[in-house]
Amino acid sequence: MTKFKSNLSLKTLITTALVSISLVSLLFSIISTTIYSNEKNKEDATRFIKTIANIVSFNSQISLSSNQRNDLNDFLSTLQKIQEISNIHVYRVNDETKELEYFVSFNQQGVPPIAPQFEKIKQLSNAIFTDNIVEYGLPVLAPATSKHIGFVYLRMQLPSYNANFLSLANYNIAAGVLISLIAFFTSLMLSRRILSPINTFIKNIKNLTYDKDFNTQVSSPQLTEMVPLANSVNAMLARIYKQIHKYAEAEKEITELNQNLEEKVVMRTQALRNSNQELLDALEQVHQYQSQVIQSEKMASLGQMVAGVAHEVNTPIGLGVTASTMMSDRIDDVKAELKAETLSAKKLIKFLDESKENTQIIYRNLSRAADLISSFKQVAVDQTADTIRKVKFKELLYEIIMSLNPTLKQSKHEVVVNCDADLAADTKPGPINQIIINLIMNAIIHGFESMEAGVIEISVSMKRNRCKIEVSDNGKGIEEKIKQKIFDPFVTTKRGEGGSGLGMHLVYNLVTQALRGSIEVESELGNGAHFIIEFPVNNVYTKN
Repeated sequence: MTKFKSNLSLKTLITTALVSISLVSLLFSIISTTIYSNEKNKEDATRFIKTIANIVSFNSQISLSSNQRNDLNDFLSTLQKIQEISNIHVYRVNDETKELEYFVSFNQQGVPPIAPQFEKIKQLSNAIFTDNIVEYGLPVLAPATSKHIGFVYLRMQLPSYNANFLSLANYNIAAGVLISLIAFFTSLMLSRRILSPINTFIKNIKNLTYDKDFNTQVSSPQLTEMVPLANSVNAMLARIYKQIHKYAEAEKEITELNQNLEEKVVMRTQALRNSNQELLDALEQVHQYQSQVIQSEKMASLGQMVAGVAHEVNTPIGLGVTASTMMSDRIDDVKAELKAETLSAKKLIKFLDESKENTQIIYRNLSRAADLISSFKQVAVDQTADTIRKVKFKELLYEIIMSLNPTLKQSKHEVVVNCDADLAADTKPGPINQIIINLIMNAIIHGFESMEAGVIEISVSMKRNRCKIEVSDNGKGIEEKIKQKIFDPFVTTKRGEGGSGLGMHLVYNLVTQALRGSIEVESELGNGAHFIIEFPVNNVYTKN
């Protein structure tokens, strides 16, 4: 029996092609402009700090030679208006020891002083960029003898350059959205322009076939490529009409020759007409069913993609918002202590450590969100796919817990990991990351709703080439009617309170499709919940 390939939608192909080309072009433009902007900012910052260093070095020659600090201090105080310059040190070469010694310094208003950079100054012949600062060093030569008499060290902040970079990123995002919308609506207009004459052509053929008026000609669609098809159809209709006319003549002759065969010919003709009508009706029903199936597949694919992307993007963005809020509160505290002149070095170091940790959390989660958004054109399961690499499970779990620290710190809940430190295997870390985060957040939001200090336990074990991850908590448990359909979409106990009911459905899709494994849940009211996940892995690594 002949097998027919599934039909392709011309509208879908046009839309996909235009949107894909637009997105690929936009991605290339964003990457190139971002790289160029970053390098341009570095060049501008380097040029600016070198200019300031040359000015300070020139004005330091006489002061170093004559050991006059006051004149140099007065000159450095004029740099207060240059907000980018945060710290300046001028060092002098001791004539006896030939070693550098502190001479004068400048600190921008509101910027704390820094320690002398004797060991680092000789490495700063080229500007060095670190986080939001740039450092540069320049030797000071005597005006007459060109003798090396000191060094100038400068530290400059980069807030304005970073602001320009963020502005460029926002512009690129806005341009991406605009181009995507233009491409989408352009594809709709193009599809309508192409499909409208084709649909009219098909409707004419259906009407002609239904009426059996083969002596007429179908009008050619206003598309050059469709003209040969219209001509072929008209030629076929002419042949059909000619053949029918020939059959009529033959029937007339037969009737005249043998009147007794007239009844049989009429019966067979009627049977043939009935068969043709049945075939036409069946064909029309097939077209209707086919359209319904295609529409159902489109809606199912769209629903799955929107659900997966929305939930996955919300998780890293929510963590980034939490970390940035905490960092903003700490900045306000430090600013208040600085204004009250009660800020100590210990508190400042603690604030810097916390700020670094929060910025790492924000960067890590925003990067994860960016990766998810860049794969938005794929289906929901493909968005959760990840490349296979060697994964150390204990390190992966601690990284996940670290990313959830802003949420965990707001409560007394505890996460306990039971896993061999040397246990590793080749698998996909991305889906595992999302699964664990969703299960932990689900326990905090639902399981520990009325508890102050809950415990979440995560255990990892390996048997042959199958990994088993168990996530359990001592929360309030799951009702039986919810447990039976917990992995179905839109099942939630927080309806109207922000719950979408897609979290556990997403976990189920990640386990069964991305990891090709299975997931089970065991729970009773008052006894917590226990999730058991099993999936195949490659190349298990252990200490032995």
